[in-house]
Amino acid sequence: MKDTALTGFKIELNSFFALVILNITFGALAMAIGVSFMVTAVLGLAGAQIPLPLRIIAGSFFMICFGLGFMWVLTSARILKGITGVRREYRKQREPVPGEILTGWIVRLMANYRENKKTISWMILICSLGGGTYLVLGILNIIQGITLVEGVLDIWMRVLPFAAAAINLTIGLASLLSGYYLSKFSKTWDRRLEEVERSEDTLKKTLGLDRP
Repeated sequence: MKDTALTGFKIELNSFFALVILNITFGALAMAIGVSFMVTAVLGLAGAQIPLPLRIIAGSFFMICFGLGFMWVLTSARILKGITGVRREYRKQREPVPGEILTGWIVRLMANYRENKKTISWMILICSLGGGTYLVLGILNIIQGITLVEGVLDIWMRVLPFAAAAINLTIGLASLLSGYYLSKFSKTWDRRLEEVERSEDTLKKTLGLDRP
């Protein structure tokens, strides 16, 4: 029974840790790409006749991506701080892990989730918004690449929008998947918190602490 609980805890801890690291990585990448392509979109590609309205729209979207990426990194780092301590202790602990230590780790993770519940909700929202924004950017890049086929002779200039589209679509899909799995983690921990709160209420009633 304890081995099963330890295995489940290990999978959940490592999965959540990897998911937060992935969010930080894509957030930083979103910031870098946002700045780079925002400048490129506003100024226009050298030798390319890109319509001004399309450049303004693309530049605005990349500015939004930079802001989302910045918020993405901050929220992810805050969540990461709460789980690195537990993960460090877990990696140093030799099996078999005593039940009281495993219980302590679970309680600490639960307390961390309760403290950062709103932050995780924002992370889910940011992943969803960021994913949708980057998917739109990828589509805009494809449209941009198609419009450049006839007007640009340089092969690199023809390929660049499609390369940007591939990057943006990849980030978009990854962020949407991150939001999905974060939502699954959130629902699981919400159920656990509800169970803990019910147990706390029952204990208060038993001890008579709920009386005015």
